[in-house]
Amino acid sequence: MSKNSDKPLHMFRQVWSKFENRVSTRLKPQEKWVHPKDRIKRWKVLEGDTVKVIAGDAKHQVGKVKTIDMFTNRVWVEGVKMGRNTSPNEISNSPSESEKKGGWWLRPTLKAIHVSNVMHIYPDDLKDNSIPDKEKRRVRVKWKKVDIDGEGMMRWRRVVCGTDDVVIPFPPRPEKPEYNQEKSPWDTSKELASEMTWSISKDYPLPPGVIDELRDRHKPWRYNYLHKNRPFV
Repeated sequence: MSKNSDKPLHMFRQVWSKFENRVSTRLKPQEKWVHPKDRIKRWKVLEGDTVKVIAGDAKHQVGKVKTIDMFTNRVWVEGVKMGRNTSPNEISNSPSESEKKGGWWLRPTLKAIHVSNVMHIYPDDLKDNSIPDKEKRRVRVKWKKVDIDGEGMMRWRRVVCGTDDVVIPFPPRPEKPEYNQEKSPWDTSKELASEMTWSISKDYPLPPGVIDELRDRHKPWRYNYLHKNRPFV
């Protein structure tokens, strides 16, 4: 009890309960925490790679990596390990889902897979579509400097363990959407922007700003046109 008031101490608390602003785990599942020392420093699996699941209910399934989570060492593979998540009807906008009635219902969603449960596929088997997913060879990958161009320039690439020339290619970069900026009467035309307004010459007198850039910036005294009494050093 408080000395200055007869009210109990819990009446003065600003937060009444630790569950007041908590979101239900049915809407937002709780992420698994991984200690920073156990997080992978240099990933061999990148977004866009085609991998094969080696353990769990989705074993021998092949899919493309959609996203990766570097804080929990988990990946999401398209079409692999589909689960169901409960959500209210108001969240969905598709006509098929809006027809369902009731307070809660299950909708399909992707579940995370630990990165140790997926492996790369041998590049030759990945190009051959006649080989079933179960028979495609899985390989271990390591980072190694390889001379790809044959000019002596070594570059880091993902190489199949036990070989020196079998390289796992990087996934293609996603195309950036074209940015079509609307033309405005206040925009400067290309012809006017490319027009040279000052002829470059080394003859004196040079503009004060150019002289200031040519001087050594580490000297204690530098010429500044705002201070005429400073000498040229």
